[in-house]
Amino acid sequence: MSKKNSNPVTLDPFQAWCHRWGRVGTVIALIYMIALPLVVLKVYDSVPPIGQVFNLTTFGLLIIYIAVGISEALSYIPIMGASSYLGFITGNIMNLKVPVAINAIKTANQEPSTPAGDCVAAIGIAVSSIVTVIILAITAALSSQLSFLYDIPAFRTASDYLIPALFGSMTLGLFASTSSGSKVVKNGIMGVVPVIVIVSFITLGARIVGGTAASTAIMGLVGPIIMVMLPIAILSSWIMYKKGIIKVVDNTAAASGKKEEDK
Repeated sequence: MSKKNSNPVTLDPFQAWCHRWGRVGTVIALIYMIALPLVVLKVYDSVPPIGQVFNLTTFGLLIIYIAVGISEALSYIPIMGASSYLGFITGNIMNLKVPVAINAIKTANQEPSTPAGDCVAAIGIAVSSIVTVIILAITAALSSQLSFLYDIPAFRTASDYLIPALFGSMTLGLFASTSSGSKVVKNGIMGVVPVIVIVSFITLGARIVGGTAASTAIMGLVGPIIMVMLPIAILSSWIMYKKGIIKVVDNTAAASGKKEEDK
């Protein structure tokens, strides 16, 4: 005979409101995202054959995004809390919404996944989304007036480094973000070292043995490789945590801020 939970989880009214309307908003957003391309394709009589939509290439992309989507949900929801709905609907999770939510929670000296933490995170994500839309609208409106910039050699050279600089800063920010509320992860980057080594050896071996064709074939298997490497990264991180290489310690800054707030 199973025992009933004597301490059922109860949500704050604000969190319950966020979850209720977040689900509604997510359903509406999914309908728009799926229906709009289908309507446009139908209106302009450009519906592609089913074989061009579902093939080996698209399934490879699906495998990548399924793995990324699962990992993002498991990683970011504990940080953003009830504001995750707004973050996932508006996008730019890793490079914008999560840093904004973390900074808002830290600035307000709150804990993630608490009513106050969810509130400030939701405000930060909402403001960042509005600012992003405003900047994109201004850029689109002035695109014709700014087109002369692309004829300047120095500007073209700088634009070639824009994407590497963006993803480099995102990567450094991801590795530097080891704080999670009142806890800090020490040497967390060590968990992905085995994955980097394995993938590097596979790619290098394919390049040496089979040349460019084999290396290209390996790049076409990025999706399955990610699905295989995810459990390896989790397992290696768990082993290193048990061995004391990766440590989870108290965040002294968060703890001192909480004490001063209590005073």
